[in-house]
Amino acid sequence: MDVARYARNNLVLQYIPLENFSKLIPHMHIQEVDAKEVLHQAGEPIRFIYFPITALVSMLMPTSDGSTVELAMVGREGFTGMSAFLNNVTTREHGALAKVMTVIPGSVVRMKSDAFITAADSSLPVARSLRRYLSLLFTELALSVTCNRLHSLEQRCARWLLTAMDKSGTTEIPVTQEMLAGILGVYRQSIVQVLNDFETAELIQRGRGAIRVETRERLVAIVCECYFAGRKRTLGR
Repeated sequence: MDVARYARNNLVLQYIPLENFSKLIPHMHIQEVDAKEVLHQAGEPIRFIYFPITALVSMLMPTSDGSTVELAMVGREGFTGMSAFLNNVTTREHGALAKVMTVIPGSVVRMKSDAFITAADSSLPVARSLRRYLSLLFTELALSVTCNRLHSLEQRCARWLLTAMDKSGTTEIPVTQEMLAGILGVYRQSIVQVLNDFETAELIQRGRGAIRVETRERLVAIVCECYFAGRKRTLGR
């Protein structure tokens, strides 16, 4: 497979001018990631940076009691391991901000963090493309805080499903009820009730380890404004 051509499917890499992008190619490798595969563990050194192509990953903030809540979802519009770029030092000194786990299995482009940091430090076009995505990410982080504080679980669940659809391009999301509860930071019983209501209303259909959105328009009708604000910044509409 042509690594260079495939990598350009990631929008961060796509926005880097070809002259600068060509210097990154020797450091790139295509990797397939499984569902629930942990790419970064919170607090541990960031050895690799991942640019999703067909995979969709979740940034999860863990707590001391084992609970989690999603900070952001990353698809082909972004990359993981931003701490390496922001700290601007070797990743042996600073660990990952959050746990990063695959939601939808697929392919990613992997790059060693040292090569990534060197490229960002030595090339303004590379750094500019990375900062462009970080601006989008910070918007998503701010919306997550707002949404978790002000909106109902039904609205938050609808927002997550719609965002997953937008970023993955599929209506069938391979996520279990337990996994979705962990992403939204709620008890499993709570998410089961919401999904029961969604299914009764024929908004979704649950399968074995997956949720398929049946009626996108009706799901959009109940979602909060956070979804539309995030979609406008990420997709321009």
